[in-house]
Amino acid sequence: MHAHNLILTGFRATGKTSVGRLTAARLQWAFLDTDDLLRQRLGAPIAEIVARSGWPFFREAERQLLRELAAMRHTVLATGGGAIEHLQEWRELRRGALVVWLDADAATIRQRLQDDPDSGHQRPSLTGQAVADEIEQLLERRRPLYAAGSDVRLVTANKTPAQLAEDIVQALCK
Repeated sequence: MHAHNLILTGFRATGKTSVGRLTAARLQWAFLDTDDLLRQRLGAPIAEIVARSGWPFFREAERQLLRELAAMRHTVLATGGGAIEHLQEWRELRRGALVVWLDADAATIRQRLQDDPDSGHQRPSLTGQAVADEIEQLLERRRPLYAAGSDVRLVTANKTPAQLAEDIVQALCK
């Protein structure tokens, strides 16, 4: 596949940012993270934005950003876990791109969230439940979207970010 962009999708804590940075370096492409871009644009951590303005406000800002990013070239883009739910924008974004779904089971995600000291302020609850308690419910809702909106699925459990980056470069070169 001769894609001009690479988009990483998947649930929280599946490695989109760390794998994306390594892959971009290997490809000598730019790297962007939609959550970082939204934090810069909105001037606060995501948890603070959501607490202040709510999820609908955040999702609308995310939708607008995805529209803008559809014009990027030679970029590795790590998207927020919920970006896949913006179906129209996702279709535009993935034109000419290889979309890689980084997948992990709920237990792996829960462990990674527990091991990440920054997780609490970077990854607020989406449902009002404790973050660890909402994983299965959200995975059930999003897995069909990730499957339909991706070209390649990589299971991230028991693989290092470097191994995953190598798998992605290989997929991109096919």
